[in-house]
Amino acid sequence: MAEKKAVKSFLWGTLAGAVTGVVTALLLAPKSGRELRSDISETAQQALEKTTDLSRQAGTAVQSLARKTTNLAVDAKQAAERVVTDIRSRKGSGAAVDNEVATAEEKSNEDTSATL
Repeated sequence: MAEKKAVKSFLWGTLAGAVTGVVTALLLAPKSGRELRSDISETAQQALEKTTDLSRQAGTAVQSLARKTTNLAVDAKQAAERVVTDIRSRKGSGAAVDNEVATAEEKSNEDTSATL
């Protein structure tokens, strides 16, 4: 609880210091109000353009990632289907093989008991 209060106090102090710094910079700036407003407008416009570019890049990256993920999921599904089909086909033919092995084992057991 005390830690939370300390963090809150620190943040309020930081905010107050930032506001004080901005006001002081504006009042003591060697530029006229018109020039200062122009600079602020230009900086805001540049920030908007950079934000727009970054959002476009992020959107393109997300779309590319979505396509790759979809392709990967489709490939994984197809591979799983092939494995299941292969297992089922082996299981079906495996029953006949199992019967042949069991018959061979029975014959071997009969031959062994006949020799004893």
